[in-house]
Amino acid sequence: MAVTLSNITTKVRYLLGDVSTTGTDIFTYITSNVFTLTESNGISVVRVYLNNVEMGASELAYDSTTNKVTVYLTMSSGDTVQIEYTYYPNYSDTEIQNYVQAALVHISAANIREYIVESSTLYPEPDLRTQNLIVMVASLLIEPDNRTYRLPDVTVVVPRDLSTHEKIRRTIAIYKHNIHGVFGVL
Repeated sequence: MAVTLSNITTKVRYLLGDVSTTGTDIFTYITSNVFTLTESNGISVVRVYLNNVEMGASELAYDSTTNKVTVYLTMSSGDTVQIEYTYYPNYSDTEIQNYVQAALVHISAANIREYIVESSTLYPEPDLRTQNLIVMVASLLIEPDNRTYRLPDVTVVVPRDLSTHEKIRRTIAIYKHNIHGVFGVL
């Protein structure tokens, strides 16, 4: 099965604790039928209510790029629009995927293997252990002061006094040394 940026992004989110959350925004209509969600990094709109009546999917549109919901129904000033949606509290997919790309550069520079991303798929396909290394390096780049990272075959405890690049270098060194999984203190 192909390994996609989405697969790696999901693992990074789990490692960092950036899992989807549900939010609700309530707006009062004045003149614009376009409403911007309070939380950035929106995933999807679950339900929208106009004056406490649930709207159908054809009566609205959600644009995840702009984080805006457009209501197509005619509204009167003072109408209430309630939007229930899911979002990631900390990082957008684009942010994490950029860090994953940077992690691939570190892995390549360490002579582990060259990876390219084409149409959101990693080539050549990394095995599970290497996927976990990619996730660890991306997570260190995103949150270098996080103290502990744990995956099924990888556990790293990170001292705070090391630079980000030194933490990455040591993580990769442990990965190269132990073929049964990375268990160690940097």
